[in-house]
Amino acid sequence: MISNAFRSDARGFSLVELMIALVVTVIVSGAIYGLLAGGQSAFRREPELADRQQNARVAMDLIMKDISNAGSGLPQWVQVFTQNLDACSSCVSPGAPMGLGGVRTDELEMITNDGSRDNEPLCNNPGIANSANVRLVRNAIAASPPPAPPSGPVVVLFQDGTWTMRYITSVTAGAAVVGEINCVSGAPTQLNFAQNASDLTAMNPAPGPTGACTPNAGIPATGTPAMGTAGTGSCTATELSYAQVVRYRIRNDAQGVPQLERYDSSSAGSGFQPVARGIEDLQVQYTQADGTVTNGGAPAVVTNSWGTLITQVQVTLSSRSEAVNVQGATTDANLGTRIRGRLTWTGSPRSALILLTRQPSPSPTPLWK
Repeated sequence: MISNAFRSDARGFSLVELMIALVVTVIVSGAIYGLLAGGQSAFRREPELADRQQNARVAMDLIMKDISNAGSGLPQWVQVFTQNLDACSSCVSPGAPMGLGGVRTDELEMITNDGSRDNEPLCNNPGIANSANVRLVRNAIAASPPPAPPSGPVVVLFQDGTWTMRYITSVTAGAAVVGEINCVSGAPTQLNFAQNASDLTAMNPAPGPTGACTPNAGIPATGTPAMGTAGTGSCTATELSYAQVVRYRIRNDAQGVPQLERYDSSSAGSGFQPVARGIEDLQVQYTQADGTVTNGGAPAVVTNSWGTLITQVQVTLSSRSEAVNVQGATTDANLGTRIRGRLTWTGSPRSALILLTRQPSPSPTPLWK
């Protein structure tokens, strides 16, 4: 019996072979996807990192330049760096925001003088609340030829090295001497200060004279420091300086992005100007000539106490990326999930180092060579 059945040698995949092929395909596809995803993530991350680092470096360069110039052209024992700006919750407009880990950011303020105009000695006026004006020792307007009268933002220096910022609106010739102990004869020149809204610097918005004599911060939280109420070193004005006040702070912009801002009294009408976006924390540490390190704001500089001079200022900036959900991001409970980094630099005010080289002898080991 002859059979018509035809047996083919062709065979299909078994189920086991098919499963192995699928597993290998999935593994290879996953590896390729991982490479592509990593490349895409790096494509997003690297520009963010570069942008963040560049922002911090540009801001830090400017800060270090200002620190280096701080105190130039001013008397020896002036409090160059403003005190009480550590974790500055009471600062104006509307106070320092929270930084990393809920720690409030610091603010940094310093004064310097480019030497373009000499300081003017002021009539000492202990015991009289005279914050609306001061008088020059000499009658500047009567000089021949008369110099350009003081105008605009100036710094009033006090006997103990503290200071306050004022805005001169007008000058009165031949002002009467009222209680001053060292004015020359011939009626001195009186400098009249802005009050309330007329102060273009917005540094002294409250009317004066009010309250106790507390000159210190260039931009007080509230009130205008009165001058001369107590007759002490911190209340007796000694000099008028055409100094420049520079201040750094962190505030959120209109989009809610934190940014580092800078104020320069030489262009007072411009107010605070943005320096770098994405800077979310500013911390400042001060080192004095005797090695004392202070994290809680600038320490006091004591007249004729060489060890109290501030010789180093360490600044730490924390910057963040604009983009979210980027590989390598860290999470902060207050500031969200971003790529973050810190930059720390240390600068020295040249004026303090120069002063230390003049430390008189005999003395202990010089604090600076």
